[in-house]
Amino acid sequence: MRTSNIGSLVLVLSLAGCDLIIGAGDYRVGLDGGGGTAGNGASGGSGGADGGGGATNGGGGMGGMASGGMGGMASGGMGGMGGMGPNPCDLPIEDKATVTVEGEITSDFTLTCDKNYKLTGEVFVQAPAVLTIEANTTIFGDKMTGAALVIRPGAKIDAVGEPDRPIVFTSEGGEFSDPGDWGGLVILGNAPINVLDANSMEIQGTVEGIVDVNGAKYGGNLPNDNSGRLEYVRVEYGGKAIAPNNELNGVTFGGVGSGTVVSHVMVRQTTDDCFEFFGGTVNVSHLICQAPGDDGFDWDLGYSGNMQFLVLQQDVAYPVPQDMNGFEGDNDAAGSGNLPLSEPTIYNVTLCGQDYNAGQQYGMLLRKNTRAHIFNALISGFEAGVDVRNGSGPQLEFENSVLFGNTLAAYPENAAAPYNDDDAGFDELAWLATPANNVGSADPGIPGCDNMNMLNLVPANTPSNGVAPVGSFFDTTANFVGAFRDANDDWAQGAWVVWSAN
Repeated sequence: MRTSNIGSLVLVLSLAGCDLIIGAGDYRVGLDGGGGTAGNGASGGSGGADGGGGATNGGGGMGGMASGGMGGMASGGMGGMGGMGPNPCDLPIEDKATVTVEGEITSDFTLTCDKNYKLTGEVFVQAPAVLTIEANTTIFGDKMTGAALVIRPGAKIDAVGEPDRPIVFTSEGGEFSDPGDWGGLVILGNAPINVLDANSMEIQGTVEGIVDVNGAKYGGNLPNDNSGRLEYVRVEYGGKAIAPNNELNGVTFGGVGSGTVVSHVMVRQTTDDCFEFFGGTVNVSHLICQAPGDDGFDWDLGYSGNMQFLVLQQDVAYPVPQDMNGFEGDNDAAGSGNLPLSEPTIYNVTLCGQDYNAGQQYGMLLRKNTRAHIFNALISGFEAGVDVRNGSGPQLEFENSVLFGNTLAAYPENAAAPYNDDDAGFDELAWLATPANNVGSADPGIPGCDNMNMLNLVPANTPSNGVAPVGSFFDTTANFVGAFRDANDDWAQGAWVVWSAN
């Protein structure tokens, strides 16, 4: 095997038992189609042998040499036209060559769909490079090296799949894959965060779960910063820990700006959160989280983007949970008033918990001075539907929503352990009962909250207390509670979604 550096990026191609080096300008490898049969030999000679294999859509080989009738040699005829080969991008994964990618990407580069790719170690895309990933491309994360793909501030990822030709980040373990097999996808930008030093000066944050901390910095003063596009993408089996309580999420956003497009992304089977937002202003829609080891959607450090059409299904077979929540929101770890404040606006949510009545898990855990504006949410299957802490209550909006099938809608005030409250006197139950908030509790009849093998989250009894979203980012026709309008709402259909307990 030979290796070669292209800048700081090393690429190794494995094909038919050989290891080949590919460069930025010659990484496409055509597959051969079948050659045609050669024509007859020259007059007086026997017919030529079969022609050789031609290139895809190319001409066949020359005919073989044939003995001449008079003992002389005559050339064989021309081979037939090569057969039409399959589209290399549509071949099964096992029939594609696999390219190993490691190190740094420092100039524009494309991962083409005619190959698979294996990330080894932490792969950093450095500014101003753009990493393009074609639809129907599969990227494996190496288990031994804790692989992760990190898009640094000023760099971009352009990963645009299609509903039935998604881009998939997964483990190399195949049917033996497990959560935590590899790291995950990390996108870092230059949008504002609220991290300050000891002198109250703004500084960059350092994202957790990255060994090379010099490559983990993020945050700046560009609210409209653009880190690229992420559409019709699935990320699975991530969350590898580099130390106790220090692991990556399925997808991590650090200081990502509103110029970035994030839509139709699924994270499943991760050991930590599915999606975590450390500051920034990125707007997201049509996100699915299945079977996380921690929270579904987590925000911190001044995140203030818009979110719509969010789905969580926790794993009903997971061991008794501790602090695994649908939403977990903080301003920062200290609960400070550092600006910008965490303050997302969220519409159209379906959060399905584990139906445990022991162990702390909440549909929404809102604490440490976060703000939030949450509408059209359907929350079921948690120990408590809502828990508010650390004085966050007065600045929260939670309206036009439904809490059903939770052990408690919220902890009562002055209750004994384990239901003792810690919300600085904020009475969640009274808040939820305020008529202006229009929070219902009737059974919406969701048939599939506990079904890990079939996506079936459309309410049989459509709640009537939905409200039309307000704001240019949102689909303002989505005046219904939950992430799905009705049985004809098919945004979560296609190969980009895998609904499975494994």
